[in-house]
Amino acid sequence: MTSHNKERAVPDAIMNNAQMVKCFNEWMRRFIEEPEAFAAEFQTVNQFLKDEAEGIEPSYGETSAAYMRKLAEECPVD
Repeated sequence: MTSHNKERAVPDAIMNNAQMVKCFNEWMRRFIEEPEAFAAEFQTVNQFLKDEAEGIEPSYGETSAAYMRKLAEECPVD
């Protein structure tokens, strides 16, 4: 896993494009370095489909948003 020594709080706001690009690139970098850490992502597909079929709003977006916020805090745009 990539180590980062700069951390900061990200306010509850929409990220700008530069921050999103940096976060998505970091997400992919971590996936490449430790794919086993993302194994649960494949298991969430069935739950997502089940929730949608039952008319329930899937929770995947909440989980992904939390991870994106974590990445934004660990990888600020310079």
